Amino acid sequence: MALWSLLLFINSIHLLVLRCQASIDPIAIRLRDGNGPCSGRVEIYYNNSWGAVCDDSWDILDANVACRQIGCGLAKSAPGNAHFGPAQSSFWLDDVGCKGTEWNLYQCQSNSLGKHNCQPNEAASAICS
Repeated sequence: MALWSLLLFINSIHLLVLRCQASIDPIAIRLRDGNGPCSGRVEIYYNNSWGAVCDDSWDILDANVACRQIGCGLAKSAPGNAHFGPAQSSFWLDDVGCKGTEWNLYQCQSNSLGKHNCQPNEAASAICS
């Protein structure tokens, strides 16, 4: 009977972990056209397409979250004004406001996905350590 109880307990824990993981919905992120995988224009994948992040309100705290999300440490800088070239697609995020402790950009405050007032030369970038 103890083995059966242990198996039920382990199964319950496994289901709990799966439920917790399923509730996390991070957006895919990449840095494009930089000098390696840890620098470039910030783009996120949403609704089956890649889109840029606008540089309105973009700062080092936002770049820190982006760098952390892709596994590139902390940000050394957070250039705007299409530092790595203009956006090649629509903007998915605008007015991003991270505290710096978030694990992904989706957890940061921002306008609704796809709602922006940005031009291609307003693409946000990150240079990570």
